[in-house]
Amino acid sequence: MNVEQLLRRYATGERDFTGVEIVEFRLRHLTEINLSGSDFRYANLQKLVRHTEGIKLDLSGANLRGLNLEYAHFEHANFQKADLSYTDMWCAALHAADLSDADLSGAKLYEAIFYKVNLSRANFSGAHLLDTHFDYADLTEANFSYARKVNFGNAYLQDTIMPDGSIGNVSRQV
Repeated sequence: MNVEQLLRRYATGERDFTGVEIVEFRLRHLTEINLSGSDFRYANLQKLVRHTEGIKLDLSGANLRGLNLEYAHFEHANFQKADLSYTDMWCAALHAADLSDADLSGAKLYEAIFYKVNLSRANFSGAHLLDTHFDYADLTEANFSYARKVNFGNAYLQDTIMPDGSIGNVSRQV
């Protein structure tokens, strides 16, 4: 399926895209893609996520559990309340995105970059965070319990649950 077909099906009310594979991305003229509330379990979105620069992508409330999002680049994307648990986001880059209330538990976030990202109340419990950067990210009330290899850098921490279960507070301008 190509992105145009996916968007057409979404416009008709379909939200279950379990197992779908995006094989072609030709819509360079798009400035917004709204796929909020969709179910993408077992889907292959590599062609979509590698071509989102300059596109405002809305995947709020979407089920993206277990997807391979390696090398994905999301700028100003909306992942509020999205299920990103057990995703592989190796070398993913998120800039000025909203992942508030998102579930990233068990995710592999090796060398991922979260720059100026809203991660308030996000769940990172059990996530793998080797060389992950949270520069100027808002981690208010985020849960990092049992997360491994966390480096908060210049992140904003307010009532953030640290890997050892303690509460972290570090005020920095975001």
